[in-house]
This record gives sequence, structure tokens and C-alpha cells, in this order.
Amino acid sequence: MEKIYPSQLNGPKSLKQALNHGKLSEGVFSVKESGIDSKIFHSWKLEELLPTVPKGKWADLSFMDYLWLRTLESMRKFGCSKKLMKDVCNALFVEAYKIDLRKITLKDYILDITNLSKMRPLTIDENELLMTCEAELNDRNKMAVTNYDINYFSQLVIKSFIDNNEVGLVIFENGSFSTYELTSIPQNVSEPIDLSNPHLLIPISSFIKEFIANEEKELFLTSTGILNEQEYEVIRQLRNRNVKRLIVTLNKKEIQKIETEQSGLINENDIEQLKQILGLRKYGSIEIHSRDGGRLSFTKSNKIYLDKK
Repeated sequence: MEKIYPSQLNGPKSLKQALNHGKLSEGVFSVKESGIDSKIFHSWKLEELLPTVPKGKWADLSFMDYLWLRTLESMRKFGCSKKLMKDVCNALFVEAYKIDLRKITLKDYILDITNLSKMRPLTIDENELLMTCEAELNDRNKMAVTNYDINYFSQLVIKSFIDNNEVGLVIFENGSFSTYELTSIPQNVSEPIDLSNPHLLIPISSFIKEFIANEEKELFLTSTGILNEQEYEVIRQLRNRNVKRLIVTLNKKEIQKIETEQSGLINENDIEQLKQILGLRKYGSIEIHSRDGGRLSFTKSNKIYLDKK
């Protein structure tokens, strides 16, 4: 199982970014809203395949829970045994609890930022994150309570959001398995996965895309942390027909323009494409020219301003 450490998560290092990632583990919707059959859900719970779901009759599920449920559902539909599902669960969750991955994560953040401070002065955000990590690590009461939300599965999902790469699970005929990440840039991997043997790929990234595209899930885009308020404001402006022109700069420095049609509406396909660009963090900056003369601009670093012309 390929381990992911905070120093490998190459996104902005700030307390706000850490809190945004933490929001992915907050309970926001019910079992029914997840789309998973309630009988199957409760059987998985009894079999201890849902370690991050709170005990009790009613459960508020997080986005991480949703992605894990979809992963289990895919394994079930492909005929994977309960033993294999349990083995994967143990590797991704239980093993993380046994070694106290939260403490390792905090120490890794502290070491990473401390090493960074030796190369250049830290930003205000980096200093704030460093002090918060040190305070939590030194708080005996907090550290005495097990945090099930920090595990190898959640780290894999966060890496997908940061690097915008496909991540998932690969399962072989003999029952062995591993996580994987597909990148556009060749990387040196200590133990590369041999995909020449028959295997099953379960891309977690596809579940994220489906969630973003699902109109019934749109109300949960901000509460799950997939979109922040500024990003969702773009969707609101489009839905309210208040956009004249939208300029999106993609991560690869490509410029994409969305113009209002003659009817005064934005093409629905453009809206769906934009939702994926926002949710998968494919953009560098966005500029909206609204029909009422306003201009809304922001970057992926969450800086935002409204300029009335």
C-alpha cells in the first residue's frame, strides 16, 4: 500500500487550507441522500466496514464517507468478497489508527514547515499552521481521543484534489491490492504497480466527478467542502442569468471563455463543465463580467474582490 505523507501534498500550506480539507470529513447528509441502499449500509456497518461513520442508529455522513461507500459499492458490484472488502478497509483505515497517523501527520507538517523556514521566511499562513499543529500535538486531552478521520483513504482523496490526478484502488486476481495515482508527469515510484497482470481499477476520482455533476447533490457542494463560497458564487451567478462573459484560466495556463448566448442564457453544458473545473480545482483564476456591470475575480488561493465598473 503506497503511503502518502503531508510533505507530498504540494498545495498551499495554510491553516485555512487544512480546515477546508477537514471539512471533507464533516457529516452533512443522510444515508438516503448518499444514494446507498439502507439495508446494505447497515450490513456494512455491522461488519465494521464503515469505521469513520458514528455509532448509533442515525448517521450524518461526510463526503469522505460517501466516497468510501461508493468504493465499497463498486467492489460489491464487481463480486469482491466480504473478506477482500474487510482487508482493504483494514489497510486504508485500521492500520492508520494503529500507528496513530494523526500524530505522524502533525509531526510531518511541523517538520516540513520548519525545514521550509530554514530556506526562506515563513508566510503568515504558514506560521499560523505551524503554531496550530504544535498546539494540537502538545494538547494531551485532544491527542488522547482517537481521530478516525485521518487515514490513508482520506489522504488519497486530498491528494486527488490538490494535484488533480486520478486516484483509486487496484485489485488483482490473487486478492492483493494497492492504491494508485495516475499523473501526466512521469514520477519515480519506489514500488511501481505491475498492471500487466489482470486487475480491477476503481477510480475514486470518478465518484468525485459524478457527485459534482449530480444536480441533486448541488446543495451539498459547499457544505462538503468541494466548493468554497466564492466558487459557488460563480454557479449562482450563472443560474441567476447574471453573467455576460466568464473567463477561466486553467492550471495549464489555457484560457477558456464562456459567453452569453443570444437568448441571454449560458449553455447548460458550459455550466456543467465549469462545475467540474471548480470542483476538481482545474483553474488558476476566474473573472466574471456580469450583466449588471459588476466584475467578480478570484484565484484558487481563495482571494476574492468585487469591482463595480
